[in-house]
Amino acid sequence: MLRGVKNYSPEEQIQREKIVSIIRSVLKKYGFNPTETPILNQYSLLSSKYGGGDEILNECYRLKDRGDRDLGLRYELTITLPQFLNENPDIKIPFKRYEIGKVFRDGPIKKGRIREFTQIDFDIVGVKNQLGEAEILSVFNEVFKKLNLKVSIKINNRKILFGILEYLNITTNQNSVLLSIDKLDKIGENNVKKELIDKGLDKEQINKLFKIFNYSFDELKKLKNAKIEEGVKEISKIIEYSELLGIDVIEVSLPLVRGLNYYTGTIYEVFLNSLKSSLGAGGRYDNLLKNLCGKDLPVVGGSFGLDAICSVINKENIRNVCEVYFIPVGISEREYLPIVKKLRDYGLKLDYDMLNRGISKNLEYADKNKISYCIIFGEKEKKEGKLKLKNMSNREEKIYNVEEVVDVIKNKQ
Repeated sequence: MLRGVKNYSPEEQIQREKIVSIIRSVLKKYGFNPTETPILNQYSLLSSKYGGGDEILNECYRLKDRGDRDLGLRYELTITLPQFLNENPDIKIPFKRYEIGKVFRDGPIKKGRIREFTQIDFDIVGVKNQLGEAEILSVFNEVFKKLNLKVSIKINNRKILFGILEYLNITTNQNSVLLSIDKLDKIGENNVKKELIDKGLDKEQINKLFKIFNYSFDELKKLKNAKIEEGVKEISKIIEYSELLGIDVIEVSLPLVRGLNYYTGTIYEVFLNSLKSSLGAGGRYDNLLKNLCGKDLPVVGGSFGLDAICSVINKENIRNVCEVYFIPVGISEREYLPIVKKLRDYGLKLDYDMLNRGISKNLEYADKNKISYCIIFGEKEKKEGKLKLKNMSNREEKIYNVEEVVDVIKNKQ
């Protein structure tokens, strides 16, 4: 099998679908509408000036079609938003949308990093003030509470980052410098400093830069620079609105960069408190639409990493999508299939033995597949017009009619 891609077992896919269902329900609660955009795109869109930046483009899958057109697979979902809005000019602003889809990156393959993965993106188009960021952060906050994951949301502002570089008289290769800083968690402080020296910074500038990265938010406010002051003002508003929305997991992180060049203001990343891995991220990209489709509309958004979230969720209590397994014993199909249909018509998620394996093997099968209930239907049950229901958790068996079986299963789920 090709390295960097993955098959998902039923247990894994059930978990993924449950997580997606929780995220989707929160997004709908906040008024986000579903959209879908193409996986395959013109490479000119993916490689545009306000696309991903050099680092991400190195990981972009590039190909030619039969007409010798230069194409690529999307590496994230935001870059296709301008194209979507161009094709849907009648959409009313503000526009809140979400998209769930596969993205592809030809990056280094290692634990937690694969070539094909699912992203869940959500964006607000047309809101320039910081209520937009607060709304995005509120979605993150509610989703991770519903998933019972303790997270912190680290935030920063690109204006602050460029202001710090300006303050230290680092005026050339600023985007390249920020891309090196973005690798801090991946390659460590010493290796980042080596890269910065290669990019023309002197040791004094580098030491001052890392000193500022350790500043508190209050210490940062004392630096005299117009860009820093503007970024501080925006973050202060976000903190104010977030407190009003009951979000208490935000912390300002000055080394936070986010490697995509299209970010113009606030950036944020969601981390599990017990791990360094990111579970979600996003920011503000007010120039993306203007530069790619001519629409001068601000955008702020976020993205959930489904595979990252799945990797930290406890799988022990995941049940099979099938909630009841029907076991006919010495009964003909003509006699038991109508009962199977009736139970399904009542809304039960039901599978049944098609191999005539007998009770013990079927119970073992149900156990291994984490099915909550078994129904046993033999000659005795047929004569009484009843069903034997076995609870697979406590092994308790009781006799019920069809309607009672449905009530018991539905009330215990």
